[in-house]
Amino acid sequence: MKGLAVISLLSILFSPRSLATSAAGPASDSSRPHHGWAKIGPGAPGVWATAAVDPRATGTLYVASVGGGVRKSIDNGSTWSTVNSGLPTAIYALAMDASSADTIYAGGFLAGGGATGVAMFKTTDGGTTWTALPGVAGQIVVTLTADPHIAGRVFLGGFGGAIFRTVDGGNTWLRVFGGTSAVTSIVIDAYDSNIVYASTLSGLLRSTDGGTTWTLLSTLSARPLWGVAMDPADDAVLYVAAGNAGVWRSLDAGLHWQATGALSTVAFALAIRPSQPQTIFVGTSSGVWKSADAAGSWESTALSGQMTFSLATGPGDVLYAGTASGIRVSADFGATWTDPDPLEGGAQAFGYAITADPSVPGRLFASTLGSTARISTDGGASWSDAGTTFDAREPRKINVDPTDSNRVYAGSFVSGLFKSVDGGATWSRRNFGSGNAYVWVPVVDPVSPNIVYAGTSGEGLFKSEDYGETWSQVPGMPPLVQGITIDSRDDSEIFAATSIGILHSKDGGQTWTNVLSRPAWSMTIVGGDSQIVYATTKTAGVFRSLDGGTHWDSVNVGITNLLMGRAAPVIVDPEGSDVLYVGSEGGGGVFRSTDGGNTWLPVNLGLSDTLVFGLAADPARPGVLYVSGPHGIFVTTTGGK
Repeated sequence: MKGLAVISLLSILFSPRSLATSAAGPASDSSRPHHGWAKIGPGAPGVWATAAVDPRATGTLYVASVGGGVRKSIDNGSTWSTVNSGLPTAIYALAMDASSADTIYAGGFLAGGGATGVAMFKTTDGGTTWTALPGVAGQIVVTLTADPHIAGRVFLGGFGGAIFRTVDGGNTWLRVFGGTSAVTSIVIDAYDSNIVYASTLSGLLRSTDGGTTWTLLSTLSARPLWGVAMDPADDAVLYVAAGNAGVWRSLDAGLHWQATGALSTVAFALAIRPSQPQTIFVGTSSGVWKSADAAGSWESTALSGQMTFSLATGPGDVLYAGTASGIRVSADFGATWTDPDPLEGGAQAFGYAITADPSVPGRLFASTLGSTARISTDGGASWSDAGTTFDAREPRKINVDPTDSNRVYAGSFVSGLFKSVDGGATWSRRNFGSGNAYVWVPVVDPVSPNIVYAGTSGEGLFKSEDYGETWSQVPGMPPLVQGITIDSRDDSEIFAATSIGILHSKDGGQTWTNVLSRPAWSMTIVGGDSQIVYATTKTAGVFRSLDGGTHWDSVNVGITNLLMGRAAPVIVDPEGSDVLYVGSEGGGGVFRSTDGGNTWLPVNLGLSDTLVFGLAADPARPGVLYVSGPHGIFVTTTGGK
């Protein structure tokens, strides 16, 4: 048996909660740090990899999570230990080598920081120690699959679309495929290791020569696929999880496909009962579903209401499901489930971005990797899920309408854009573009709030003129738009942060000029002087313009890592435009300037992790800042000092 390696950027939906559309004020300062930073949540971690289960029935299994690293059990989950010596805590994928249950491969991307960070690790002593593997630096490892028959042979699928293969236990890696769409799962034929399938967000790939060359199976080429599974009794029978399109089946090794029984939810992961291949399980946005007739019909199992993005089977037909609150286990084919490791290593959810409501003091939204969106109405003292109908897998940036706090918009890694009209209590989805657009950021026009922009990954920029109900694509934009900033005095002035640089429009988005040819994350227009604009770039630090974006200068003196946080724009202190804050994703933490960006100093007292993905300020209280990153959300009331 081989643990099914599936992309598993997990979210969880708990029981319905009542979320107030207005909030009490933030928690009192007595509960906050007088100096530096303190952690404030936002809750349980996401499980990013299925359990790596020993097929030899030794009782050994491993689980990976973001923020918690790797957990291990040697007694079928009765007891657990954390095995992170030499390993980063942000691990996305696991695979067990065919040679031994003590040889495990683990993949992530945060170790060492940024684009040059180590991506792959290996242990040969059951997790007691881990060694960094060469050859795949800079990769975001989404999925790992070890050949169940050939020791040392492992495939790696990357977020950027690459597939790597090693045949010597990870000492060397060969890039065998270079696509542009994330590789979500890889399956090796149980009878012939030369036959390998890989699901991607643009279709299914097949190799018949051990992964050296690949063919895109054209009948599924236009569909985003989240998982692929092979019938253990008949390698010509394949299943794919196709998101909103449900589950599809092929009876001829992927040449032709048919949709299976109707599934009223979003399909992300697959597993097949080894002793009874007619029994199929699918992990969905509403839990785990089961079919007893080869996907002809579906019924919900007892694990419902929890987004499930990873599934695996173990000896004795035991089924493992990865959720944002930990691994769930069923020994009776989904009738009942247990939570074997409730602590999950004490990890926090990975905070991707943090948003402070500009009108309601103390109300915060946190988007997470591996969980759904979270909301706090007391300045981060407590958190809950941001609405039970927000089934977005991996929410991205969240923005609140500055004229009406009941209107909230949230981007999603795969599910498009979500909108709430009751302050985050309930949400509805808005589709545009491909229908599965990766929405980086939604932004509300501060002058005309009926106008909303959405920057996407791969499909450019979209615009709505009716509060996000209908959308049209903005022509002439590059495919990747990651930040949008609109001048609050004149909404004809718009900046867009893209993969080719900062684009500037002076006519409300009709025409654009590239004013800074550096791949960028964000722009900030200084409130009292619209001629002063700051930009954060992906790898070149902070830039400043003093003439409204026409000319730019690098302002990085004192910033020790120029890989800036993707949701960490330059923050301007409301009490003085020369006091600025910015965050580094590469490990530098938070930096403060008191001279308009000419020089910077780190302000990281109390930050347990200086990988800063998101940075936000309380609009009503100077010095109150929030940071999001791999170890959760942090707050300071003293400007980080």
